[in-house]
Amino acid sequence: MDVDEQTRDHRADDTALNLPDSGEHMGAIGLGIHLRLDGAATGGAYSLFEYVVPPGLGGPPTHIHTRQDELFICTAGQVVVELDGIARTLVPGASILLPRNVPHVFYNPFDEETRIVAVVSPPGLEDYYRDLSQLPPGPRDMTKVAEIMRHHGLSLVPKPAG
Repeated sequence: MDVDEQTRDHRADDTALNLPDSGEHMGAIGLGIHLRLDGAATGGAYSLFEYVVPPGLGGPPTHIHTRQDELFICTAGQVVVELDGIARTLVPGASILLPRNVPHVFYNPFDEETRIVAVVSPPGLEDYYRDLSQLPPGPRDMTKVAEIMRHHGLSLVPKPAG
């Protein structure tokens, strides 16, 4: 076996096939959150998620990530993404970059389920979702949510007075 064949075989052995509904299901904040690849699987480069956003879901409150950039790609349905106060509607195939330190929120005001593939770099958001999913069911204790957010480099953006 020559070097090229060894390299090709090694890459094939390291390739991870992710079938539909594979990965870790980490439902939190009313979303279906499916971790497809974590930072360990990508050599620390990124995390890959699929978000399933039910019809009419208000989404998370406006927030900021200080550690990660997110790239959203809408794969089904439609979703509204507000980035720094500007609302845009993503349709299947559309994408938007959500840079760190820029306020954003997303929600599904439409009558059909939305699916979003999210590439998060560097990885780490999976740990935030794991911690959130450990909170007891029922109404959220926002003091605990805010503490988890701070621990993972996220913060809520206060609503303007008015």
